[in-house]
Amino acid sequence: MSEDVSPASAAEKHTIPIGKDIRIKDYTIASSINGVAIGDLNGVLTYVNAAALKMWGGEDPSDIIGKSATLFAQSEPEALGIMHTILEKGEWSGEIAGWRKNGDPITVLMSASLVRDENGQPISMICSFIDITDRKRMEEELRVKDSAIASSINGIVMGDLDGHVTYVNQAALKMWGTDNPGDVLGKPVTVFAQSEEEALRIMQVVLDEGRWSGEIMGRIMDGSPIAVHVSASLVRNEKGEPICLMCSFIDVSERKRIENELRIMGSAIASSLNGIGIGDLAGNIIYVNDAALRMWGAQDAGEVIGKSPLEFADSQEEALKVFEEFMEKGGWSGEISGRRKDGSPITVLMTASLVRNEKGEPVCMMDSFVDITDRKRMEEELKIKDFAIASAINGIVIGDLAGNITYVNQAFLDLWGGTSPDEVIGKSALTFAQSPEDARKILQAVIEGGTWKGEIAARKKSGRLLAVQLSANMVRNADGTPICLMASFVDITERMVAEQKLQRAYESLEQRVEERTGELVRANVRLKKEIEERKQAEMSLLQKEEELRLKSINLEEANTALKVLLKRGEQDRSELEDKVLSNIKELALPYVEKLRNTGLDDKQKTFLEILESNLNDIVSPFLKKLSSQYLNLTPTEIQVANLIREGKSTKEIAEVLTISERAIEFHRNNIRDKLGLKKSKTNLRSYLMTLS
Repeated sequence: MSEDVSPASAAEKHTIPIGKDIRIKDYTIASSINGVAIGDLNGVLTYVNAAALKMWGGEDPSDIIGKSATLFAQSEPEALGIMHTILEKGEWSGEIAGWRKNGDPITVLMSASLVRDENGQPISMICSFIDITDRKRMEEELRVKDSAIASSINGIVMGDLDGHVTYVNQAALKMWGTDNPGDVLGKPVTVFAQSEEEALRIMQVVLDEGRWSGEIMGRIMDGSPIAVHVSASLVRNEKGEPICLMCSFIDVSERKRIENELRIMGSAIASSLNGIGIGDLAGNIIYVNDAALRMWGAQDAGEVIGKSPLEFADSQEEALKVFEEFMEKGGWSGEISGRRKDGSPITVLMTASLVRNEKGEPVCMMDSFVDITDRKRMEEELKIKDFAIASAINGIVIGDLAGNITYVNQAFLDLWGGTSPDEVIGKSALTFAQSPEDARKILQAVIEGGTWKGEIAARKKSGRLLAVQLSANMVRNADGTPICLMASFVDITERMVAEQKLQRAYESLEQRVEERTGELVRANVRLKKEIEERKQAEMSLLQKEEELRLKSINLEEANTALKVLLKRGEQDRSELEDKVLSNIKELALPYVEKLRNTGLDDKQKTFLEILESNLNDIVSPFLKKLSSQYLNLTPTEIQVANLIREGKSTKEIAEVLTISERAIEFHRNNIRDKLGLKKSKTNLRSYLMTLS
C-alpha cells in the first residue's frame, strides 16, 4: 500500500528551514545599500544595519541601539507625528530631515511599517531609508537656478544643437515684444537676427569654439531693430558631450543711443567756442576742451588737468569767495579775472554748476566761460571816450544819417544856450544854422565825402547869431558802413569880432600914417622953403632957428611915434602872413598833395590847383605860433598836433594820416616831450588849444 503524501507535507519538503531563512534575511538586511532600522513600538531602536550606521556617520551600532529614533530627527514633533501615523495606519513613507553624528544635516527618503506576529499583533517597527541629501541639495540648487533664469533681467534662451529654441525666460519674451512662449519656441534663433548670415556665423563659432560674446543687431516681433549684447555658449554633460546651446543677452539699444548722444555731446563740448571745464568734487580739473586751452594759451590738456581752478585766478581771495558761494548754492555766474599761461590778464564771463546724477547726488562740477577781455577793454575805452566827449570844451553833436540829433554834450548846450538835451535831441541839425541851405550843402558834403571843415553862422536858442568853427565827419563801423554823423563846434564869434576890430584898426592906422606922411612931406617942403628964405635973411633965420629946432623936435617925436605905429602894424601883418604860410605848408598843403595823388581828372586837378593857390591867402595863428615857438617839431608832429587840437582820437588821426595807431602814439609822446609836458598831467589837447 502506497503512502499518501499530503500537499502540506510536500510543501514542507521544499520549505527552507526557518533558521536558514532568518540568516538569509538577516544577511540581506545587513548588506542592503538602503539604511534599515528596527525599533520597538515606543520607537527605541533595537537594530541598525551597516548602511544606516554609515549614513549617520558612526562605526559602532551601540552608539545608536537603545536610543529613541526621535533623537536623530531635526524636528522631534515631526518624528513623533510619523510614529503615531505608523502605529495608527501601519505604515508611512516620505522625506524627513535629521542630523548626522557630527551635527551635519541629512535628508532621507523613508518607508516605515509595523511588523506583526502570526496573530497580526504589532511587535515592532521597521523602516528603510536612503540618503537623498545630495539630491535635495541639487534639487534646491536647480530650483534656485531655474528661478534665477526665469526671473533674470537678462534674456536667456536655450536651443538644441540645430539652433531651434527650446526655452525662453520672461525677460527674453519681453525684449522680443510678446508674453507668449509659443511665439518663440521651436523657431530657429537666426530669425531673430537682422542678418541671418551673421547669426549662422556666430552659431558656428559657438559649436566650434564653445562660446561667443559680442554685440549683434536683432529684430523684435513687430520688425523694429534692437541692439543686444549676447553671450552664447555650448552646454555639455558630465562626459563633455554637447547637449544644447545657451545664450544670455541684454538689450543695449538704449545704451547705444545714450552712447551716441554722449558721443555727440562730447563732440559738441570739445568743439564748442565757449571754454568748458569739468572738475571733481574736490575742485580738481578733470577735463578741458580746446577752446579753454586756447583761452589759457596752452596746447596740451596735460598742462591743466589735475590742477585747481584757483591757480588760474588773478585774485585767490576773489576765487575762494566764488568757490564758497558755488558750493553753498550749487551754482555761480558772473565775471572773474584770471591769468593766461604767459601771465597776461584775461577776464571771462563764467557760469558754473554742480552736475547731479538721477538721485540728485552731486557727481562733478562743470563751468562754461567766454573770454570778454577785449570787450571789457573796449567798454573801458568807450567809458573814457564817453567821458571825454561829455566833458569836452568843444560842443559835440551826434546825429543819424538823416541829420537828426541823437546826442549833445554839455558844451554844446552851453554854446546854444539850452539847459536840457531834450530841447535838442530829435531835431534836425539844419535848424540851428542861419542858412538852412548852407547847412544842407555841408550835410551833403559829409555824406558824399565823409568829412567837412569850415566856418558857418548859427543861431543860439535866443535867436542871436554866432559864428562857429565846424568839423563834421561820417562815423563808420568796422565794415566801413556809415552808422552816424558827428560834428564838433567851437564858438569863434569873439575871435571874428576881434579880427574885424583888428582889421578896422589896421585900416585906420594905415590911413593915419598916410595922412601924417603927407603932412610931413608938406612940412618938409615948407621947411625947405623957409630955409631958403632964411638964407637970404640970416638974421631972420637965426631968429627962427630956435622955432625951427623946436618944431624939428616936435616933428621927430611925431615921426618916432609914427614909426612905432608903422613898425607895429608891419610886425602884425608880417606875423599874420607868416602864420598863414606856416599853416598852409604844414596843415593844408600835405593833404592837398595826398589829394593830388588820388587819381584826379583834369577838371579836378584844375580845381585843386586853384584851391592850392587860394590856400596861400588863409590866415591861421595856431601852427605859426607852434612852429615858431617849438621849431624842433617835425612836419608830421605838427600835423598830429593840429589834429589833436581839433579833438581827433588816435584811431581817427591814424586813418587821416594813413599810418598806424602805434606811430600816432609815438608822435604824441614826442610832442609832449618837446612841449615840456612829459612829466606833467596837463591835457595835450587843452594845452595845444591855448596856443591858438
